[in-house]
Amino acid sequence: MNMASSLSLVSSEAPTSWYDLLDPHQAGLHDRLESLRAIQHGRVLEGLPVYDLSMVNPDLSPPRQILDRLLESVTKTTNHRYAVSRGVRRLREGFAVKYGSRFGVSLHPDTDVCVCLGSKDALFHALRVLTRPGDPVIVATPSYPAHPSAVSSVGARVVRWSISAEEGAAAASLLDIIKSSHARVLLLNLPSNPSGMAVSPSWWRTIGAVCARHHVVIINDFVYGEMCFSGNAAPSGLSARESGACCVEVYSLSKAYNVPGWRVGALVGDAEIVGAVARLKSHADYGLFLPLQYAATVALTASEDLVRPTVGIYERRLRVLSQGLERVGWDVTSPAAGACLWAQFPHRLKEMAGGGSIAVAEFLLKQVGLVATPGVVFGEDCDGYLRFAAVTSEERLREVSGALSRV
Repeated sequence: MNMASSLSLVSSEAPTSWYDLLDPHQAGLHDRLESLRAIQHGRVLEGLPVYDLSMVNPDLSPPRQILDRLLESVTKTTNHRYAVSRGVRRLREGFAVKYGSRFGVSLHPDTDVCVCLGSKDALFHALRVLTRPGDPVIVATPSYPAHPSAVSSVGARVVRWSISAEEGAAAASLLDIIKSSHARVLLLNLPSNPSGMAVSPSWWRTIGAVCARHHVVIINDFVYGEMCFSGNAAPSGLSARESGACCVEVYSLSKAYNVPGWRVGALVGDAEIVGAVARLKSHADYGLFLPLQYAATVALTASEDLVRPTVGIYERRLRVLSQGLERVGWDVTSPAAGACLWAQFPHRLKEMAGGGSIAVAEFLLKQVGLVATPGVVFGEDCDGYLRFAAVTSEERLREVSGALSRV
């Protein structure tokens, strides 16, 4: 049975600052974070060093093959006309090729893929067709700030779920949340930003079985799916369909191919939900700039692995940063994937700063010029953590480690 049929289907861009992603209902938190922006700006004006590791905004170059295709496409005057809101067929075929070759998932380009203007666009429209104002949506914690923000933006209500990689514990706690909240949508981000956690195919099947029994639709943000340090791709959330769950997934080229400004993403999976999003988008936009679509197709269908060099760089950078933090007493969560590090700061820093993650972030910015994301923006129970984005060279990260050793 198509679980989407049991639901009533109702009918962006890169932020200027990482905390522009926050839930609009968290105005108080946003105001507290303004001090970080002010301190950083002041240091820049004074010519003091700033190590900005706050936002996963890639500093690496896109693969040359896709840049060449973009430049070639831009010179063709016919490519400057209106595009197609759902995406041109060759790009939808490209997403289907990627899912088949990399993740072992079969997708039909005409029914199972809708090209979107990045992951935020895909997520927002998916939530629009799956929820009504006031509906509860389960959001895994720690959560990427754009997720609760998207839920609130469509008028739905965030229900927090403390996620676990241990499938038995995850299934039991999820079942409790579903029963208490009566939610019919589960929003995940696996592999995870901020923690770098990845899960097994078995985990997806177990969670899928819980969701299938209780008619809960799964949305998985799969931005870091190709960025696992094991050398293998992460299992797609669409694996949950093996247990009968209704599932859609958000895929984006932004991080894996170093093209966040292109805003190339897709919603893939359940045909009914994907079709509803495509219809909604036909009223909202004319689709992505055609040369970007053609260049993205090259990225998705390349015979060589264009992502692996980027993953290797992030893995080395995160190792340097992790070792540096551990030397000065931080409790570091070793990431299995992604481009950031999730670390619990030592109690002495909390005492020196006089508060939780925002106070510690302010303290480190003032003392050594380090800009990190306070853990509280990923959930109230994450106030003992900071997130570091590995968006600078290994040499600069060693400088960061050295500066932290002097605090």
